[in-house]
Amino acid sequence: MTAVPFPILSAPGRHPQASGGRLINVYPDQLAATAGQQIAYWRVPGLKKFKDTSYTSFRGALQVGNLAYAVFDDKVATVDSSGTLSELTGVAVPGTAPVIIARDNSATPNLVIVSPGDGAVAIVGGDVVDYPDADIGQPNGVYNLKSFFIFTYGDGTIRNSDANSLNINTLNQAAAEYKPDTLYRPFPLPNGTLGLAGSASTEFWGGENDTGFIFSYISGADRGIVGPNAITGFQDGFGKGIFAVTDDFTVSQLNGYSWQSISTPDVEDDIASVSDKTQIVVSSYIARGRGFVVVQAPDWCWEYDTKLGSWHERESYLSTDWRALYPFKAFDKWLCGDSRSGSLFEIDGPTQDEDGTPLRMRVETGPQGAFPSVVRVNGIELYLTKGVGVATGSDPVQTDPEIDISISRDGGMTWSNPRSIKVGKQSMTAGRVRSSIWGQADIQGVRWRFDESSNVPFGFMGADMQADQLR
Repeated sequence: MTAVPFPILSAPGRHPQASGGRLINVYPDQLAATAGQQIAYWRVPGLKKFKDTSYTSFRGALQVGNLAYAVFDDKVATVDSSGTLSELTGVAVPGTAPVIIARDNSATPNLVIVSPGDGAVAIVGGDVVDYPDADIGQPNGVYNLKSFFIFTYGDGTIRNSDANSLNINTLNQAAAEYKPDTLYRPFPLPNGTLGLAGSASTEFWGGENDTGFIFSYISGADRGIVGPNAITGFQDGFGKGIFAVTDDFTVSQLNGYSWQSISTPDVEDDIASVSDKTQIVVSSYIARGRGFVVVQAPDWCWEYDTKLGSWHERESYLSTDWRALYPFKAFDKWLCGDSRSGSLFEIDGPTQDEDGTPLRMRVETGPQGAFPSVVRVNGIELYLTKGVGVATGSDPVQTDPEIDISISRDGGMTWSNPRSIKVGKQSMTAGRVRSSIWGQADIQGVRWRFDESSNVPFGFMGADMQADQLR
């Protein structure tokens, strides 16, 4: 028996025979040194309904006090911890893009909503109003730092409001200094410094001036971001670092005043394939105590596990991307929108599906064989969590769950039809999960594919292959 090479990260490769294996809707977890295996493979956090709405699109949200302020379509609504939703009166939120919401430190906080490039509105006295100072212009980003609203503009301009105020003094203005590029987004650093992410550089400003723009230039970095929604990590509740898709088309983490690439060639190939890179969205959330950084495009989604430093792919049912949009922390939960509706979901570690639709786990292994010899594959035996059926669940998906096993005998070019193997009804942990007689593999080696779609608390821990070298 030979241990099957399970991947630690998803590496589909530029060609199937160059693949190192894939993890789709699966993340690896380091187990204790005394566990039977050192790595377990668990299903990614699922989605459970938090609130149905009559809207069609979700554009972003922020918790302020005991309410979350959310933008749906061109409306703003408050949502409380029980899911009660109340639409605010007033003007429409301009545009259709994801919005950026900021608040100040007033006793009754002022809120500003920016739709990048479309304009800004404010929430005053419970109503949505046009921004009350015409000097706002058309910002593409906003953040509140040290009680000042900081606005960025495409021409490199930066403006700040007065302290805990929506008023903008025309003298409180500066321009990006390091490079004459587009400014996309202001963001904070943990040390209280202001970051300014542009299209070709990132600037860092600090101190506190008595006149003019409130902060002064400190330093710059030769990396920008690909769009206003391509940066994350500074939002409330995350605290695992600041991450972005930078202008070299990699995913990078901010380390001090410089960006360090953390992405793999497969992630970078997908980023490079997007024709309009301003469509790329980078977001973040926490589940089961670990941070996940989400990198999404219209037809793919990658997640970075900040605890293990590994990458896996994420797909929703009948899709190649993830339906969740713009996660935010509220009411001690991580909530998000839904690309298929105007609903709000909770991202939840123990949940094993997505609002009732299957959340299929897929592990594809790396190649295994005796190159340049061919092998005869006699059998495969799986090490996994058995007896995880749910006696009171839906029959037979939950009561008698299965795993589907497929084989590629040519290094991943083609795959067999799957065989379904039982993994055990509730508490039925006796017996072995195995399957025999899989035929002869070519010199490129054997790859295995394991699929599990039953919404039960299931985990992979390994497999062994029985094979003979033939020539």
